[in-house]
Order: sequence, then C-alpha cells, then structure tokens
Amino acid sequence: MTSGPVGAESIESLQEEMALLARAGGMAAFDTFTSARRLRDEARKLAERTRRPGDLADLYVIVGQGTALMASTAFDLGHWNDSAALARASTQYADLAGHASLKAWTYGLQMTLANWRNEPDAALTYFARAMRAAPDGEPKLRLRYIASRSHALLADAESVAEVLEAARRDRDMAASRPDDLSRSIGGEFAFGEARAAACAAAAWLDLRNGEQAAKYAREALQVYQALPLSRRPYSQINGTQIDVAAAHLHMRDRDGAAEALQGVLDLPAQKRNVSLTGRLEKVGRLLTTPAWREDSEAQQLAERISVWLAETSARPLS
Repeated sequence: MTSGPVGAESIESLQEEMALLARAGGMAAFDTFTSARRLRDEARKLAERTRRPGDLADLYVIVGQGTALMASTAFDLGHWNDSAALARASTQYADLAGHASLKAWTYGLQMTLANWRNEPDAALTYFARAMRAAPDGEPKLRLRYIASRSHALLADAESVAEVLEAARRDRDMAASRPDDLSRSIGGEFAFGEARAAACAAAAWLDLRNGEQAAKYAREALQVYQALPLSRRPYSQINGTQIDVAAAHLHMRDRDGAAEALQGVLDLPAQKRNVSLTGRLEKVGRLLTTPAWREDSEAQQLAERISVWLAETSARPLS
C-alpha cells in the first residue's frame, strides 16, 4: 500500500462527526457504541494509508476518542471486560498521538471502571499515573473528583475532603487555562460543574452522608436542567436522580426517595444502562435494611425497583 497524505477534508469530517457524537447526550448507549465504532474504524483505515506525522497524530486522536466512547458505552451496556479492554486501548492511542488531555481522560475512565468493580486501590494507582500525564486545570480537576469516589470506597472521609479541596484549586486554574479536549470536543469529554457535583454526591453517598450527597446531587441537577432539552444527558440526569433517592433514604425520607425515582422507573428499556442499574440496586438494598422492612410503602417501592431491574439486561455489542 502506498503511503501518502490523507485529504484534510477527510480528517476534518471525522473530527466534526466525533465531536457531534460526543455531544449527543440524549442518544441511547448502543447507538453511541455503533457510531463510535464506525468512526474509529474509518480513522484506522485512513491511518493505514499515511505515514505523515501530523495526519497520523490527528487520526490517532480520533481513534482514541472513538475507542474511549466505545469503552464508556460498553460499560453502560453491561460488558465490563470489553469496556476495560477498550479503555486500555484508548489510553494507548492517546499516548501514540501525544495528546495529554485525552490520555488523562482515558486514565480517568479506567479509574471509574475500577471504582465500579469495587477496586479503589486499582483506581488510585491509575490516578497516580494520570496525574503525571494530566495538564493543569480541568483534566486534573476531573481526576481528583473521580479519586474522591475511590477514597470513599475505602471509607476514608478525610481523604475525600482533601481531594475535593484540591479540586477547587484546579477549578480556579481551569478558568484561566481552558482544556483543548473539553473546549474543542466537549460533551462526553467535558467535565463541568454538573459532573463534578454528581461525582461528589456519589462519594458522600458511599460514606452514607445523606445531607452532603443530596446537596451536591441537587447542584448537579440544577446545572443539567438549565441546558437546552436536546443537550441534556439523560443517563447522567437519571443517575443523579437515583443518588438523590439514596440520599433521602439515608435521611429517613421515603417520600422524597420515591419522588426522585419516578422518572427513572418510567424509563423505556432502550434508555436503561448498567450505570443506572448499579445505582438502583444500591437503593433496593437500602430498602431491605431494618429501617424500612416494616414500611409497606417502602416495600412497594422496593418491588417496583426489583421489577425494573429484572426487565433490564445487557445487550450484545455486535
């Protein structure tokens, strides 16, 4: 095969499509996965036709972004092993491209997956690697918020507070040093106030602090709900609503929990994913604790959650 330049329009077209896909927060996970796979494969084919360093770097970034989106949505679809393998591959492509922000983002994804597997020590190992690669500002801010979840899983409230305080300093720096990945692509690759607050809420939930969890979760929802309807990420919003419900249960407020779950329990099957089922399973377990066992309305809510979970299963990736 002859090596040579790849048309700038071809690369720009893929870059534009990838940015649109990353921002498509309302798209179902399976559709995001298949679209990301198509863009990744197209970028790979173009990369095979050139050895020009500039073109290759741009194409490796696209491949890395597409693989990262595939990893994220594979997790949402219940394919954890596939997700972990894709996350590792996306880090390798980011490294090949020399794209520090994307590399930090993909390390953060590996941290998130480790947290969901209840492997906080592994997540903190990724955190140490990521912080060495991450540019100052938003990339480090995001990593610290994800690390707060890891410390919470270790029941280390002091470290949670410390890492969130450090993140506030990163936020100040982010204001004067915009991140290229967040600015040029955004969407899934951005980490704004809503995601930061939602991440803090989840950390405080792991520490069973309902008041702090509810405070941060409500902050996240306010930011999400201020977005235009077409830009609202349904998965993050519904996940945060579940966290609000869990926070209310920790505060012994059954009615507040039921109200928070109303929209989630009405989600159609194609909008359900593992991120949501994992959170709902935790709420279901809370409702089996002695505080709620004799509460008939709480048990009715637990039954609705059980039915929802039974109807939701992993979908094949192919």
